[in-house]
Amino acid sequence: MASALIRKGEGIRMICPNCGKEVPDDANFCKYCGIRLAKEAQLPIRDVVRNILIRRIEGIRNRDSKTIRELVDQDEYTKFDDWPPFDLQESEALENEAKALKVLKEYDYETRGWKIQIFGDSAIAMFIIRYHGQIRDLKFDVQSRV
Repeated sequence: MASALIRKGEGIRMICPNCGKEVPDDANFCKYCGIRLAKEAQLPIRDVVRNILIRRIEGIRNRDSKTIRELVDQDEYTKFDDWPPFDLQESEALENEAKALKVLKEYDYETRGWKIQIFGDSAIAMFIIRYHGQIRDLKFDVQSRV
């Protein structure tokens, strides 16, 4: 939503497009009606894709199956994994992940070598992840190309 600028003496003041009151020119929100005045900075699409993938990995680290589930199209989600079962998982994949999170004791990770290609409304992301921790009594330290 654009706001109007008016000159008043030496200073420039903004007019809120919602309530019509004067607000300081550096205001992000109107102090009278609360509407957002400043445009939100938009991240480059590659950063948006990377952030979604990092949120998923953080969901694993935090053992948060709800976050993981919310980040995918549950009807279309499929998965291959470095952990059993090694076959292509379809509708059971999210349920299997939720079960695994219950026995995950420790988990940390680092990523590098990100390559993200954008094709219209789709993206392909490739990166290397090294993750380590403990599931049940089994310690693990894995490096994988994703």
